[in-house]
Amino acid sequence: MDRYYTLMIIPEKNKDVRSIKIPRLVFKSIVFLFITFTVLLGILTYDYWNVLSQVYENKHLLVENRQLKEQVQLFQMKLNSITEDLERINVFERKLRAITGLEAIQATTVDSGSAARPNGSNVLGEPDRDYSPGSMIRIFKQQPTKTAQKLEQFEDDKKYQETKKSYEEKIATAYVQNNDFSYSKEWSFLTRQSLTMAPLYAEFDYKYEVVVSYLKDIEVRVHQLDQHLLDKESFLRSTPTLLPAAGHLTSSYGPRMSPYAGRIKMHEGIDVGAPSGTAIIAPADGVVTYSGAKPGFGNFVQIDHGYGVETIYGHASTLTVKKGQKVVRGDRIATVGNTGYSTGPHVHYEVRVNGTPVDPLYYTLN
Repeated sequence: MDRYYTLMIIPEKNKDVRSIKIPRLVFKSIVFLFITFTVLLGILTYDYWNVLSQVYENKHLLVENRQLKEQVQLFQMKLNSITEDLERINVFERKLRAITGLEAIQATTVDSGSAARPNGSNVLGEPDRDYSPGSMIRIFKQQPTKTAQKLEQFEDDKKYQETKKSYEEKIATAYVQNNDFSYSKEWSFLTRQSLTMAPLYAEFDYKYEVVVSYLKDIEVRVHQLDQHLLDKESFLRSTPTLLPAAGHLTSSYGPRMSPYAGRIKMHEGIDVGAPSGTAIIAPADGVVTYSGAKPGFGNFVQIDHGYGVETIYGHASTLTVKKGQKVVRGDRIATVGNTGYSTGPHVHYEVRVNGTPVDPLYYTLN
């Protein structure tokens, strides 16, 4: 077996041919080293490009993290601004509640049993509140609300801590395959930089939920205030504030000598004298519950105004409304007459609250 490899060098022209003998073992060693070097060079080149790519990606992620951090901080500033606006709306809404009497009404309802509870506490276990004007001013100037305190002291809230931990686990999971959170948290600078975003995300989520909850609470209270104002407007429209006819008062509410019975009887309304045919008007909004003849009252109209308030009109000459008809304040419902037990043209007018006659002049403004 040959022990050498011969390398022949053939020069140009007529020069002598040179030959070099290389031992077989040396030749194979040179070939092996060359192949090994080539493979190692390829691996190193591939790793180098991977490192360059990773460095570029890391720089990109660092810039992206910085931008996200600035964006979240901007969102938090806007959220704080919205919170301040909501606080102003809250103060305005509470002022309206005080002005319209809704706050005092609710306090009366809640504290109706306070006398039976020790230390003047209400059913919620809180001290009874004073709703005098001076007290309301102090309330409007009180310390920041519970919502504002939540936003300022969010780091102590358990829900914030849970949200923060959840974000940290999500970020850590993105860097490792085995979900080893404790390892990845100390894994690299990039990981640590990304983990600094977790508190910002958690803070934004927490504050957003607090503000949304606060907004829903304000919405409910404003809706309640709106319903109260609508109900109050309806109540005012249903309050009989006008005399039913243009004339003069001929008989007041209270005990009087009955011209027919010949003895003192309770006169449960007032009599307004006026020429026959004078219009009788509805003093408030309501629904006609009776329109027709009635013993003693002659032609008779009864109107239900809601809220337990009813009015009746007697001795009319003609009736211009029917049972079930809706009327508004000022509508013509009849004309003055002298029907029934009457001594002259007039309208007998009564106001009844929950079925009990009261003096109509307590309600009359004209």
